[in-house]
Amino acid sequence: MEPNTTFSAPPGPVRAYIEWMGSGSARPAVFPLHDEAVLGRDPQDALASDKYVCIPEQTISRRHARIRRRGAAYFVEDLHSSNGTFVCGERLAPGAWHPLHDGDELALASARLVFHSLMVPERGDAPTVITSSVDATRFAPVVDTRNAGRGDLEKTVHQLHAMAQVSIALGAVTDQETLIEKIMNFIFDLFPPAERAFIMLRTNERDPPQPVAARRRGGAIEDPAQMRMSQTIIDEVLVRRRAILSVDTLSDRHFSAHESIVAQAIRSVMCVPLILGDEVLGLIQVDTSSDPYAFQETDLQILSGVCAETAVALKNFQLYSDIKGLLDGFVCASVQAIEERDPVTAGHSFRVAGYAESLAMAIEHADDPGLRNAAFTPAQLREIRYAALLHDFGKVGVREHVLRKEKKLHHADMRLLEQRFRYARACLERQAWRNLTERHLQGELSMTAYRHERDRIEAELQAECARLDAFLEVIVHANEPSISYTDPPPELDAIRCHACIGTDDPEFRLLSDDEYTALNICKGCLTPEERRQIEAHVADSYSFLILIPWTRELAGVPAIAHGHHEKLDGSGYPMGLRGGQISLQTRILTISDIYDALTARDRPYKQAIPAERALDLIAEECRAGHLDERLFKVFVDSKGWETRANA
Repeated sequence: MEPNTTFSAPPGPVRAYIEWMGSGSARPAVFPLHDEAVLGRDPQDALASDKYVCIPEQTISRRHARIRRRGAAYFVEDLHSSNGTFVCGERLAPGAWHPLHDGDELALASARLVFHSLMVPERGDAPTVITSSVDATRFAPVVDTRNAGRGDLEKTVHQLHAMAQVSIALGAVTDQETLIEKIMNFIFDLFPPAERAFIMLRTNERDPPQPVAARRRGGAIEDPAQMRMSQTIIDEVLVRRRAILSVDTLSDRHFSAHESIVAQAIRSVMCVPLILGDEVLGLIQVDTSSDPYAFQETDLQILSGVCAETAVALKNFQLYSDIKGLLDGFVCASVQAIEERDPVTAGHSFRVAGYAESLAMAIEHADDPGLRNAAFTPAQLREIRYAALLHDFGKVGVREHVLRKEKKLHHADMRLLEQRFRYARACLERQAWRNLTERHLQGELSMTAYRHERDRIEAELQAECARLDAFLEVIVHANEPSISYTDPPPELDAIRCHACIGTDDPEFRLLSDDEYTALNICKGCLTPEERRQIEAHVADSYSFLILIPWTRELAGVPAIAHGHHEKLDGSGYPMGLRGGQISLQTRILTISDIYDALTARDRPYKQAIPAERALDLIAEECRAGHLDERLFKVFVDSKGWETRANA
């Protein structure tokens, strides 16, 4: 069963309509409203076809609700339906009349409808028609479809359908440029006589409106800054909140004396404010220079409906921008808070995000056609940026002494080891001089022999202390982390095996097993256990990110960040992904992360590496099959890091 979607000898002019989005196999439909209509599941035999709206949904009662016009307003009543009638999310009490406003959403059980009013109220903050007394007599009445011909009916249906399309299309727009383009296209489609249209918007209620777009029929774009505006029209529309229709401006006493109108040869004009609640967002003006009677009152009503939809879309866009700014601010603040735990790496995530964005934007100019075909949309670029900013968020769970470790041995461990060497030196001296004193007291040594023995001991102590100093120098050198794989000094084995005589311990070693393991690290400064703690930040980042209710456009953020330590040959972590299992976005993030880790100038545990050397090291990783060589070539060719460094 299809709903009734066309006029059937209606009793009067169309003053409002409801739009049903459809469900299942049913198509969306537009239902014109007159004085009264019953909404229900089945046709009402006792009512004329224009008196009911048939919506074939099983959840809707046979007689579900009723809409009635009272003067210039429409009201809806729930007819004791089984599943209820809702207006803007509020359930109506059965039998109570609820006023309807343009754009209100109606829910009849599972059916979703939108109410649209084509009437222009006459007072308050809603639009009214302004014209001279002479011109007012020339207005064509609202089309009475009872006596209208087929052409008039088709025009009315076309306008209603266009209005429905305005509602659907503008509701999906999320950026102002696209919004304005769609509005312009709809205006010229709705008003064939229109030759020019322009839009003025306010950034806030206190600021004067600024022209943001001006178009001519055929697509010609005018410079909004060069437009000459009638201040009278602007004041009337924005300050007094009225809609203006002048069928012949040169004969209209309101406008005929204004230089801007005469200079542009405007003959017929409509201008309607963009109002949402108590806020005036701007205005839309449509005019023509060829036909003095191009627009009629019905056209003003249609334009008022377009402006109502546009105001909602603009407000939605503002709210979307506010939410976007809020999310961006929260992300940046979160990253800054995490990086403050380790001041030496502060700025890393922001730099990585900059490199990743530059590389992602550069692939559309890549030599490789496969990469060019994978060029990212603005929404995908934003997704990459958020993933880059939050890729290290899991480090919040890493213990601070591990996160901020600068050398292979922690600072406290190195101080303890130095004290151990001092203790070993003191023990050697104590033991040597004690033995000499006991031998002298026992009469084993004459004074001459005593002096010779003392000199010998001093020489031995000096040699042994020099040996200990050499051991400590080897340890200090070995304690420095290396960027690439470096073999540990072989002297560490000798130091580990060297035993000293202590006061309480007859024999102790200069190096413990844990210290020896740490000093034998071939790359970096983390022990295997500490590296496991650091590597756990990737999984912790993912666990945090999946808790955020990302929008559909940003749904990939957790997965992109999760894989930034994966390698193409499967040697990465935490999942050991290979090749095609790693997304292009993640590969971009990986290269950006490695480049910044190599070139960062604020790491105390390594010297700054020049860009050329860092690129050589990354190239080695590509040749080893760890990184994407195609992306790295784009990274090198685009030199995105130079732009970010100078930003």
